[in-house]
Amino acid sequence: MIVYRDIISGDEMLSDAYALKEVFDADGNKVEGIMCCESKMINKGGDDVDIGCGNSFGGDAAEDGPVDDSVQKVNNVIDGFQYTETSVGSAIDLKGFLKDYFNAIVLKLREMKTPKEEIQAFKATCPLVATFLIKNFKELQFYLGPSFCPESMVFSIYPDGAVTPNFYFIMGGFKSEKF
Repeated sequence: MIVYRDIISGDEMLSDAYALKEVFDADGNKVEGIMCCESKMINKGGDDVDIGCGNSFGGDAAEDGPVDDSVQKVNNVIDGFQYTETSVGSAIDLKGFLKDYFNAIVLKLREMKTPKEEIQAFKATCPLVATFLIKNFKELQFYLGPSFCPESMVFSIYPDGAVTPNFYFIMGGFKSEKF
């Protein structure tokens, strides 16, 4: 399993259990430096365990008894990584955040002795990522990781007609750890 950890906050923000997809802008151009994953609603809690036999032991669970109040529907990505929704005032505020974030990533990469070529490659993606996020500002939701570090954020957008959002990650701000 690969876990992606934010290099500023140290928070686990993503894992390879969630399929990462490339991101394309409204014109169909690939946006380098950012990836997304789909989320879904899942049941959390309760004691119902499916051992793979389906309904072999009789009765439909919905007909067998009362609804289990300990089961709740949660978003698998938000719950799995303990994201907390936050807000950003305007597109101009987002632009300022991204500028500060990109600079903080570059400083952290230098501190980590990252090769100059990798830092330059990250810097080359920054305008593309910023343009994509700012153009989609009205559709974005913003999330902090479990440490509530305001210097790191994850973004989400609901695709047309979807009930759950896609989450967007600036990959230059993560380091991967294999477990």
